[in-house]
Amino acid sequence: MSGGRYRLSQSGRVSDQLRAVFARGAAEGASRVTAQAAKWMIEELERTPAEFGESRDFLAHAELQSRIAFVPPIYVRFAIHEPTRTVFVGRIGWTKRG
Repeated sequence: MSGGRYRLSQSGRVSDQLRAVFARGAAEGASRVTAQAAKWMIEELERTPAEFGESRDFLAHAELQSRIAFVPPIYVRFAIHEPTRTVFVGRIGWTKRG
C-alpha cells in the first residue's frame, strides 16, 4: 500500500485549460458530467496515478513516468515523480466528439 496521497502540481496554463474545459462543458450542455469527470480525475491523480490511464514514456534522467488518461469528456496528460510523490499535470483538454 502506498504512503498517502500524491501532491498535484500544475501551471497557470493548465488552470486556464481546465477553465476552458468547464466552459466547453457548459456550452455543450454537459456541465454535470464534466464536473464529475474532473472530480474523479483529480481523485485518481492524488491517490493512484501509476494505475490511472496509460503509460507513455519514462524519462530516466528526471525520474518521470509520463501518462495519459481519458475520462470523457476530458483527458489529462501528466507525469509522476515517485521519489517526491508529485504528479505534474501537463495538459487537460476536451475529448467529447459531436
